[in-house]
Amino acid sequence: MSLRNNILIGAAAIAAAFLVQAGLKADRLARIGAGYKAKITCSELFVAGRERGAVIPHEFDGMPDAMKQISVVVDSDAKTVRAKGPLGFGAARAIYREGYGCTLANAGRVAPLPPPPAGFAIEPWAEAPPVSGKALMRVDYGAVDFALTRAFEDNGPNHRAVLVAVDGKIIDERYADGFDAATPFLSWSMAKSVTATLVGAAVERGFIDINDPAPVPEWEGDSEKSKITWNDLLHMQSGLAFGEDYDQVRSDVNRMLFERADAGGMAARSPVEYAPGEVWYYSSGTTNLIARTLRQVLEHEGVDIYAFAQEAIFEPVGVATITMEPDATGSIIGSSFVYATARDWARLGQLYLQDGVWNGERLLPEGWKDYVKTPAGASDRQYGAQFWLNQDGEDGRERFFSGVSEEMFFFAGHEGQYVFIIPDKKMVVVRTGMVRGRPAMKEVAPLLKELYDAVGFPEDGPGGEAAR
Repeated sequence: MSLRNNILIGAAAIAAAFLVQAGLKADRLARIGAGYKAKITCSELFVAGRERGAVIPHEFDGMPDAMKQISVVVDSDAKTVRAKGPLGFGAARAIYREGYGCTLANAGRVAPLPPPPAGFAIEPWAEAPPVSGKALMRVDYGAVDFALTRAFEDNGPNHRAVLVAVDGKIIDERYADGFDAATPFLSWSMAKSVTATLVGAAVERGFIDINDPAPVPEWEGDSEKSKITWNDLLHMQSGLAFGEDYDQVRSDVNRMLFERADAGGMAARSPVEYAPGEVWYYSSGTTNLIARTLRQVLEHEGVDIYAFAQEAIFEPVGVATITMEPDATGSIIGSSFVYATARDWARLGQLYLQDGVWNGERLLPEGWKDYVKTPAGASDRQYGAQFWLNQDGEDGRERFFSGVSEEMFFFAGHEGQYVFIIPDKKMVVVRTGMVRGRPAMKEVAPLLKELYDAVGFPEDGPGGEAAR
C-alpha cells in the first residue's frame, strides 16, 4: 500500500473519529434540551390540563434559540411526549401516569408504582369578600383590587396567578387568561419546601431524627459522608459537590433533572468538597437526595411515601390537587416537580402560618416553623431549611423584599413561583408565573409590597382563624 493511501486512510480515520466525537457531543447537548421540552410539555398538557395550542408554541418563548430546533410529538391517547433535536440527536420521552404526573423515560425503564392514593373530599377555603358580613376590617380591599387589577392589565412580569389570604380566608385571587382556580401550577423549587414538610411529618411520627446521619446506602463505610446529617442536607450545608447552573447545558442540575433516571442517586455519589456545616450553597441535588432517602426510610417501615404524604399532610389540610412527579426509579423529584392549584399552594403556606396545626390537629412538630426559618449558619441569613428567608444579611446584604417584614419566609421556585408566609400580618400570598430572562424577585417585589401595605396588623399576633 502506498504512502499516499496510508495517509488518506489515516486522515479518513481521524475525520471519522472527529465526527463520532462531534456527534456524541451534539447528542449529549441536545439530550438536555429534549428532556426539558418533553417533560414540561407532558406535565403542562396532562397534569395542568392546558390546551396544546397554548403550551407547544409559547411555553418555551424566551429560551435559547436552540430550543426551537427541538421538535415535539404528542400522543394524546397514550399520554406520552417525544422530543428530539436536529438529525435525531438527543431523543427524549416523557410518559404520564395517573396520580403521578409525568416522568422522563429516556432509558426505556420506569419503575412500577402502586395505585395512587384515592382522592378525597375537601371543605372549600373560607372566603372574605369585600361586600359581605365576612369582610375583614383590617384589609383595604380597594388597594388590593387596584394592585391586582393593574398587575394583570400591564402584565410585564407575566403573572399567571396571584392569591391573597388573610386570617385563613381568601380575600382576592386573580388569574391570567388560560388559567383559573382549577389549574395546577408547576412548583419548580417550591417543591423543596414540600419536601421539608414531608420530612417534618416523618419527624412528628418518629421515623426520623434530623440530627442523625442520613442513612444513605452509598455512604455506608464512608468516613466523610457517613457524618452528614439530615439537618446538614436540609440546610444545604452538606459539603457535597453540586453545580446549580441552569445556563450551562451539561451542568449537574440539568443532567439530574432532564437526563438521569435516579435524581437523588446523583447527589449521593457526588464527592465531598467541604466539611458538613462549613459552607452553604444551593443544591437541588441535596433535596432530591432527601426525598430519595425519606422514601427508603418509610419503605423500611412498610410505608409508601405517596400514601404517607396524603395521610399525614395533604388530606388533613385539604390539598387535593397536588401531584408529586417521580423520577424513573419512583422517587419524588422533590427539588422541582410538584403541581398544585394556587389555592392548594396557599393551604400549605397557611399550615406554616399556623405552626403545623390544622383544625386543632398537630401535623408537624411543635416549633417546625421556627426550625425551617432559622438561618443556615453559613447562608448569611438568606436560607433556612428548604425555605428562603427575608432577612438582612450580616455584612450589608439587603433583604430580598424591602418594605416587607423580616419575619416573612417563603417557598420559591424558578421563574417566579412563590408562597409568601407573612406572620406579622397573618397573611399568605401565592404568586405563579413566568419571569424569564430577568430577576424574578425584583419583578414580583413591587406587587408584594402593595399587597402587604394593604393589610393592617392584627391585634392578637401571628396565626390564622383556621388554627382555632
